[in-house]
Amino acid sequence: MRARALLIVTAIVSSILGATVVWLVLTVPNDLEAGALMKQAKKEIDAHQNDRARATLVKIVQQYPRTDAAAAATVALIKLADADRAQLATELARLENAVATQKQDLGAMSQKVAEATKAPPPVEVKPAPKPAPKKKAPAHHRRRR
Repeated sequence: MRARALLIVTAIVSSILGATVVWLVLTVPNDLEAGALMKQAKKEIDAHQNDRARATLVKIVQQYPRTDAAAAATVALIKLADADRAQLATELARLENAVATQKQDLGAMSQKVAEATKAPPPVEVKPAPKPAPKKKAPAHHRRRR
């Protein structure tokens, strides 16, 4: 009876150890690869290559979803999106100011054109043209014999 209990306990412990080893074999390489990709994405972000960094972060989230790097990649993607949104908002505000300035300039020009079309054109007084000087008749040269 004791041998049987000992065999059962040994089997349970062996199963737990086997499951642990299988889990480590399957997850540790994924964690290492995801960590390496995360470091690469951080370098790309520091180098202002946001499109490449975004692609790397998406790859981490898709290929290694149950890793710590996937969680960090999700946060980094959110931060990139927020930074892009802020940059676009700044650019939009700048463009709106430029459009408002152009509208003002266009309104002023339209007003000047309207005023110019209402007023009669200025009459330019030209002096009477001088008569052209008379041309002298060409002198005929005779040929000597």
